[in-house]
Amino acid sequence: MEQIGRYQIARELGRGAMGVVYHAVDPTIGRPLAIKTIRLREVDDPAQRDKLRDRLFREARSAGVLSHPNIVTIYDMEEDAGVAYIAMEFVDGPTLDHLLNRPEPLPPERMFSVLLQTALALDYAHQKGIIHRDIKPANIMLDRGGAAKITDFGIAKINSSEGYTMTGTIVGTPNYMSPEQVQGVPVDGRSDQFSLAVIAYEILTGERPFPGEHLTTVVYKIVAEEPIPSHRINPSLGPHIDAVLRKALAKKPEARYANCASFVKALETACASTKGWRGLARGSSPDLPTMLESRVELPLPETGSPLIPALPDPPKTQRGFLAIALALAIAVGILSAIAHFSNNPGWHPEPPANSHVAAEAPPVTARKPVVVPEAIADPGPATGSNTPVSLKPAPTTVPARPDAREPPKPMDIWVTTNPPGATAALDDRNDASCLTPCLLQGMPGVHNLAINMVQYQPERREVRVGNGAQDIPLITLRPVLGTLVITTPQPGASVSINGDLRSETTPTQISLPPGPYRVTVELNGKRGALQVEVRNGNTNVLRIPLN
Repeated sequence: MEQIGRYQIARELGRGAMGVVYHAVDPTIGRPLAIKTIRLREVDDPAQRDKLRDRLFREARSAGVLSHPNIVTIYDMEEDAGVAYIAMEFVDGPTLDHLLNRPEPLPPERMFSVLLQTALALDYAHQKGIIHRDIKPANIMLDRGGAAKITDFGIAKINSSEGYTMTGTIVGTPNYMSPEQVQGVPVDGRSDQFSLAVIAYEILTGERPFPGEHLTTVVYKIVAEEPIPSHRINPSLGPHIDAVLRKALAKKPEARYANCASFVKALETACASTKGWRGLARGSSPDLPTMLESRVELPLPETGSPLIPALPDPPKTQRGFLAIALALAIAVGILSAIAHFSNNPGWHPEPPANSHVAAEAPPVTARKPVVVPEAIADPGPATGSNTPVSLKPAPTTVPARPDAREPPKPMDIWVTTNPPGATAALDDRNDASCLTPCLLQGMPGVHNLAINMVQYQPERREVRVGNGAQDIPLITLRPVLGTLVITTPQPGASVSINGDLRSETTPTQISLPPGPYRVTVELNGKRGALQVEVRNGNTNVLRIPLN
């Protein structure tokens, strides 16, 4: 296909059972875009054909009323020669699902960036009365600049009076659905919050909270079972992170957070208070070594169970004979061992392969194993094999104790930002802060680096300090911005912000730092103006009349 409608097809981006997504160009203005199609002419059933068309156009109508930097923009929808299509913003990057399939886990700063952007976009849609109902990693796209974009509003619920789910039908991706959605009861924005929490759980543990090979299994777990505590799968997470996830994954919507942004901010706070936490790559949790502190002691089966059948108690006389026989066997074994040692002067003791002492010792990761001096047999004078054997230590050199080494010293940490002049603090300590570019000092180990600057988004990095100085890669600060969407009854009006003429004309979208602004538009001698307060992360839609 070379063209659909007025759009010129450049290449194919993806293919599904009923349609294809193309990378295309609008020749009128030269804008790149994505075209999502459904081949209606190949569907024989008229009812099914109408259902597919309605779902595609419902996606366009749902996202079309939303104007947010983290929601894919819809430009057009149409049907041409038996092919229904919508033209939308082209996002030049992968989906979150593709990122989670990589062998390395998502870095913390990128995880929080994606979750927060998605949360703000969802909260904005919820304020407009739209519930997405199919939030999953495959429906979150990431452009090259790191911006997250929610796509696929095909099953969105546009308002409380409009429902598209019939009784007995599940609409959405089962693994990420909320209990109320599974049960077919009315949903609100907290249903999307539940789905976002499933994604966060998966990023942190590498596993979904409600796994299952069959739909019935997954649905039952979502409705009736609590997920495995996250720190049982990933011991680095700790109880504070698990408590936040559990709240957002509560079975009842009223037990969750007030909105999606509140959930993500609570999760970020819990992670900041948990030293050394890290996420896991998808599917990597079975490869983790067993941790002593997370080992679960299982009760022994009761007597009479299939594993340990009940045996009748022996009579008292038999008990006495058994005790005597056991004592004799032990004595014979000791005498045989002594005789064997006497005839083998080169023998020296070695620890048994399955020593209980070794199994119960606490794991030591920071120190090398201590070498125990071997004992050698001294046969003494050659007076025969019955001469008593004495054991004395071999003249081996004992290595110095690790404790005898010099104590660790703080290491230099060089921090730079763009722009410079930001406050850098280590582990939220006011006495360990400086203005970038600057030098901090930290002991070997894992630290949290916080970067703050007026009119810029706060940044956090996990810093692992070793036995040498460390340069932190340049941290580019993101400005604190809100968005103005400016429209006029007639397009093409000039736009001035606080008296400064902009290059854009209406309709347009402008990002500005938080604060009060006076927006003025002018076209053919007619003017209009509005006063607006821009807030971080918010989008204001202004329709300014011309008088």
